[in-house]
Amino acid sequence: MAIDKIITAEMYSVTFVRDYVQFGFHCETDDACLTAWALPTVTMKGMKYRYGNIGYRDALCGLINQLVEVVLTGDEDLIKIIFEGKDELSIRPTDEEREILVEYAMFFYGNLLIEVWN
Repeated sequence: MAIDKIITAEMYSVTFVRDYVQFGFHCETDDACLTAWALPTVTMKGMKYRYGNIGYRDALCGLINQLVEVVLTGDEDLIKIIFEGKDELSIRPTDEEREILVEYAMFFYGNLLIEVWN
């Protein structure tokens, strides 16, 4: 799975755009970008944050400078990134998002589109 390229990478940015969020990772040989149209959840210090919760944007930004330890994909349309401090970023489309989104996440490594989840 190509998104494994972000293991040991530092997440260096969170970009909020009208209807999606992008996460930047500084990898060993190039930068990577994970774009999420399905709004992610964050688990930070045992507390789960979803879109609309107080502190949601702060929790996403709190992942900046953290190193990726594990990346899980596969079952139930889930992308889960676990950081060294055990904080987690999870992307899983809701039923409503499944009805309106063509794809719910996309991964670029450098300028190359590597993976699309739909």
